Amino acid sequence: MNVTARHRPEAAGLSPWLAPALVAAAFLLAGGAAAQDTGRWEVGAFAGGSFGTRIYQNESTDIAIGNGAAFGLRGAWNIDRSFSLELTLSRATPRLEAISPSTGASLAPSAPVDVTTYEVNGLYGFGEGRVRGYMGLGIGAMTLHPFVPGVSAESDTRPVVNIALGGKVFLNERLALRVDGRYRFRSASPGTSTVICGDLGCYGFTTNLYSSAEITGGVSYRFGGPRIWDLPPAPASPTSTAVLAAPSRRPAPKERFFATAGEIALLEVVPWAYSRYVTKEDFAFISMATLKENFKAGFGFDADSFDMNQSMHPFHGSLYFNAARSNGYSYWESGAFTMAGSLIWEFGMENTQPSINDLVNTTLGGMSRGEMAHRIGIMLRDNRATGVTRFWRELSGLVVDPMGGLNRLVHGEMTRSFANPDERFPSRFTFVTDLGYRHVTADADSPNQALVSLSAIYGDEFAGEIRKPFDSFWLEADLASAGVGLTRIEGRGILRGWELGDPKARLRHIFGFFQEYEYFNNESQVFAAQIFAAGLLTRYTVGTDLQLGTDVMAIAFPLAAIETTNFLNPETGRSYDFAPGGGLRLAGRLYRKEQEILRIGYGLAYAHTANGSSSSNVLQFFRASARLPLGKNLGMGAGYSWYSRRTTYSGFQEPAGTQSEWRLFASLGL
Repeated sequence: MNVTARHRPEAAGLSPWLAPALVAAAFLLAGGAAAQDTGRWEVGAFAGGSFGTRIYQNESTDIAIGNGAAFGLRGAWNIDRSFSLELTLSRATPRLEAISPSTGASLAPSAPVDVTTYEVNGLYGFGEGRVRGYMGLGIGAMTLHPFVPGVSAESDTRPVVNIALGGKVFLNERLALRVDGRYRFRSASPGTSTVICGDLGCYGFTTNLYSSAEITGGVSYRFGGPRIWDLPPAPASPTSTAVLAAPSRRPAPKERFFATAGEIALLEVVPWAYSRYVTKEDFAFISMATLKENFKAGFGFDADSFDMNQSMHPFHGSLYFNAARSNGYSYWESGAFTMAGSLIWEFGMENTQPSINDLVNTTLGGMSRGEMAHRIGIMLRDNRATGVTRFWRELSGLVVDPMGGLNRLVHGEMTRSFANPDERFPSRFTFVTDLGYRHVTADADSPNQALVSLSAIYGDEFAGEIRKPFDSFWLEADLASAGVGLTRIEGRGILRGWELGDPKARLRHIFGFFQEYEYFNNESQVFAAQIFAAGLLTRYTVGTDLQLGTDVMAIAFPLAAIETTNFLNPETGRSYDFAPGGGLRLAGRLYRKEQEILRIGYGLAYAHTANGSSSSNVLQFFRASARLPLGKNLGMGAGYSWYSRRTTYSGFQEPAGTQSEWRLFASLGL
């Protein structure tokens, strides 16, 4: 049986418990650049409510872990004014409830179940004075221990991840009141296709996740260090001896919470209203009953198209993100608004089960795509320009960053003359277009194709642009004349980096954390994922004009989409699978006068299927290209690439699918 994918959708993450830990680690390490205060311990106690979801359903039985009291203890180490590492022990006492899906009648007496959770969170704090907010990601373990009369029920412990949002009000320099909200995702045995029926009809879902919410209030007590509202702000310069190319000299813009919240509300209501009243989509018929059902069902995986999940959701997330970013919030704070917008949509604006894949793609894809759009939009706009020049600059900025353009219009900045941001331009920005021909092997339907490749580089890590998220990033895309058109998108931005030696030396190293997006659509791989990476960048100055650069990266993706069949799986409703995983990537580049003349790269990724037809996937690529400069902005070149996918299914394994191609092109740079 050969189920190698041939039909490909139109163009548009390590296990799920380890990816949030990587983000938390990035948060914590990023905090090392801020002003260090005296180490501060914090302890606290809390109590509140736990809100569980369905854990099993078939045609005759619907079993859920209901609501109950929750309480526990927390201990934290505050690294600096923004970042902390926290350990939590939480205990909840809900009850197992079994009802008939058709009648709603109870099928058995409810039984108590103990829910015990141990977790470690990385928290990012924001705000000033006595009132402080925070958000975070965590990893740990959850034990479910039911007590069913007459049945020998054993406890079951499995990994759990969580997202957290909360705030503190300091009553004095040590004691604070605290409100905390968490949503947890716990692995469970893979579910089979089931049906949920309600007033609007029936729909199916599959899931291997158990999710629950916890809302608590409590107190915390802080030991040592200055009063929280007296902490100094982080310094403007990094700890590295490298000098930022464009250090900021102006105060941070004012944060506009109500403007941000209002715009996110519009981004929820407008697409919902269009779907409900214009196109009359089934999912848009919502009510309090569907809201209640969504909370009861918890998170699962949806059956939307590949381009909807992997492209449209990140775009929608970028609108959430830039609603906050253009209203004065930082990268991470804007990410919290993005996650909130995604949660509101998943639970409240659709009548289908909330999708974990949508939450991942909307939040992480919205953050990376939104930040690149935000920075390019700032570069395109010119607050000192007038007349026709001002018009075209504002229009181009609006196209790239719609929410930034909207806020400029609302706040009267589109026509007003005022100073440009200090960080309007990075130390380096290049844009290169390749026009040429490519030949695709592996029995492609159209082996000979015209090709357009676009490449943009913003900033330079070795110029010191490593302090804030996306101080430097690059973005590449390939478009072909046949097939789906868009065959590749790759984008990578630095989250935080550190110079590991003398920045004046010929051989330099930077260790960093990165956030990425990858999309491939070829004969062997239809793959897309939000990715985190950690690794070493090296640059060696060979002579006056030559520089050699290398990248060595470990990567992790919380949930990739990988097409594995050429038919729709009747259980999932998709031809592609969702899978967390990780891998490595190696690359080398040779530059002459900052123009790339040689590139070689290799990547390997392993993905364990969480929901889909396959058991696992191993993906590889190799690419090499050479360029001959013909002038400052002109050149010509050639390249070769190879892609491979080996998919394992339950009970059998098919041969690896491969594609190789070579290309010839002419280059035009800006």
